[in-house]
Amino acid sequence: MTEFWLAGNPGPEGSILWTAPDGVLVVSAVLGLLAVAAAWPGERPLRARLGELALWAVAVCGIVFALGKPVWVEESGRDEPGRVVVLVDASRSMSMADGGTSRWEQALEIVEGLKGPEVDIYHFGDELRAGLPEAPVLPDTDVEAALDALNERLIGEKLAGVVLITDGLDRGLLRRRFATEQAALGPTLPGPLTVYTVGTAGSTADLAVRDVRTGGFAFLRSPFTVDATLVGAGYEGRTVRASLSRDGVPMTAKPVTLDADGRGEVSFEVTPDRVGRFAYEVRVPDYDDDVVPANNHLPVVVNVVRDKVRVLQVAGAPSWDVKVLRRFLKGDPSVDLVSFFILRTNQDLDAGWAGRELALIEFPHERLFSDDLDSFDLVIFQNFDHAPYFRHTSPILLDGIAKYVEQGHAFAMIGGDRSFDLGAYGGTPLERVLPVELTGARGDVAVDQAAFRPSLTEEGARHPITRLVGDGDENGKWWERLHTLDGTNRVGAPVDDAAVLLSHPTLDGGSMPVLAVREVGEGRTMALTVDSSWRWSFSEAAEGRGNQAYLRFWKNAIRWLIADPSTARVSVDTGRENYASGEAVRVIVRARDEGFAPLEGAEVSVEVTGPGEPMVRTRATDNDGEVVVEVQAVQSGPHRVNVTVTHDGSPVGTASTVYAVSTRDRELDEVVPDAEFLAWLGPAANGRTYAAGEAGPVIRDPAATRVVWDRSETPLWRAPLLALLVALAAGLAWVIRRRSGLR
Repeated sequence: MTEFWLAGNPGPEGSILWTAPDGVLVVSAVLGLLAVAAAWPGERPLRARLGELALWAVAVCGIVFALGKPVWVEESGRDEPGRVVVLVDASRSMSMADGGTSRWEQALEIVEGLKGPEVDIYHFGDELRAGLPEAPVLPDTDVEAALDALNERLIGEKLAGVVLITDGLDRGLLRRRFATEQAALGPTLPGPLTVYTVGTAGSTADLAVRDVRTGGFAFLRSPFTVDATLVGAGYEGRTVRASLSRDGVPMTAKPVTLDADGRGEVSFEVTPDRVGRFAYEVRVPDYDDDVVPANNHLPVVVNVVRDKVRVLQVAGAPSWDVKVLRRFLKGDPSVDLVSFFILRTNQDLDAGWAGRELALIEFPHERLFSDDLDSFDLVIFQNFDHAPYFRHTSPILLDGIAKYVEQGHAFAMIGGDRSFDLGAYGGTPLERVLPVELTGARGDVAVDQAAFRPSLTEEGARHPITRLVGDGDENGKWWERLHTLDGTNRVGAPVDDAAVLLSHPTLDGGSMPVLAVREVGEGRTMALTVDSSWRWSFSEAAEGRGNQAYLRFWKNAIRWLIADPSTARVSVDTGRENYASGEAVRVIVRARDEGFAPLEGAEVSVEVTGPGEPMVRTRATDNDGEVVVEVQAVQSGPHRVNVTVTHDGSPVGTASTVYAVSTRDRELDEVVPDAEFLAWLGPAANGRTYAAGEAGPVIRDPAATRVVWDRSETPLWRAPLLALLVALAAGLAWVIRRRSGLR
């Protein structure tokens, strides 16, 4: 009966929630007060007047209460068993059939046996999504990313268990760490992990070229090797024929016998007879039982250059800057490095020590800078002061280096406490080839120790040395976010024919050169006034962007200094060397005038040759001196791009590049289930792994619970008791009013 009169069964542990808008409450309250006030006039006994007024007030309050739509709200929590989350691999590799049944069908059968009210189901490939799709079509299986996404969705909640259903072909970092680290750590999850393996090794036949290695560079008329790894699931012990082609033209072939694990290695020795970029492709036969013939060939682009760049690096003292630059030069296959640092000076010999009593080697400066100098393409003085070594031969040797530059070679000076004016180069023959003037200052006057971030100049924004990325706006952002540098040598103004690429933001009104270059005679020189460019490598790596800024800067610098063709006025780039079928290839052509400024209005002819019909496009460069031509990657194989640029009828230059198109699907590049990885994964996450075909229970944490909140609402404004109270009060008020003589 109480439930009827109150429109529900409200309990004592609750609160009132007014659901009507605030304006309704205000208006109804005002009207109620007016109605009560209207009942006051009239000549009648005070008792009748007060009684009627009280009853009208009760009625009006009841109406205002009802118009506010009050709801009695009660909430209570109760403990329920923890949830089980099921993650199903929905990548394309799950569509492979093993013994007539696809891995996806096997996964759905496992899911069907796990369904329940406490089970939530997700699927994943390159990202985590709720529910199950109709078919496994997602790319790039990333188990770790899916587990991390699950942790983010369930922050703070403890699960009874996590279930992973997959074939183990993880393309992310988790499987890579398992394969490369002896004590790899498993993922941290909100519950124990149960792994169900789908797919059976040995039931799928696939022959693939897994990897091709060349080093990326080769040298004209110098042999190099193209090494390839072959993997053949279902072809163990068989001999297959691997062939090599260049730009689509067959070159040679070799038989390869796969071992008991289905792996084989093959090496092709190639002696290039031309310079340029070439696409080499390793291929194995397409057999009828091969389920993924698209991975039977793999191209790789090789840049063939005339010879190694021979570099002489001379450093006056060991430092991080010396170490990092030396490591870069030694690691570049196109560089033949001769490096000297921590050297024995003439003062060491003058001190009376015998040569055998000194640990440091003698610096063969006279032979290096006279007899052997012309054998180097580039000489780098890095924080090097000549006086303690050259002595009375300084004018002769420094003049020899200046002539060496003027005759077509390259020289770079890098800052430090023994460089520029601090190295006493002012007034020497070497100063005449530097791109900056020296002031002759010494001590603190010759340096500024304040940290700073160099400013990219207008010339630097378009120069090939400081062009870290192709897009101009993005290139500026790269320089803006690079790490600050630890002070600089102070130098004078740039010489007349030099170009300042980086300047100091405050010194000399923001015009002091930090990086300047110059063409001297037939050679080129560069001055970098800092000794902390190594920070561009370490700081970028710490931010997760690798050390590309540092590497690109020095690669660009060396190429420009030795007048490499890549710094020519006309360049063509395709962004990357390899494309998948169906992708758009953006061919970017850049044309520059004699000062490397963008050449607007130049006529550009782009010809793409390769498998299929040749394609020719003609465009004019924009105000940035660029032309972008989009080509659809359709035909599999190597493609060459030839570019010719003219301006006002006069030739500007030509350029060419190469790219390769592959029909390989990264997700299907490897199709044999990785049972070994999954066998490790379950126990590594406090759980268990079931092999293919095994059906065991989900590993659960009995202590995992969750709080479920129940909410009940009683609409008091609809209670019959409220209506009865309003009607009774209004009726009695009306009776009193009539009996007191009013209408």
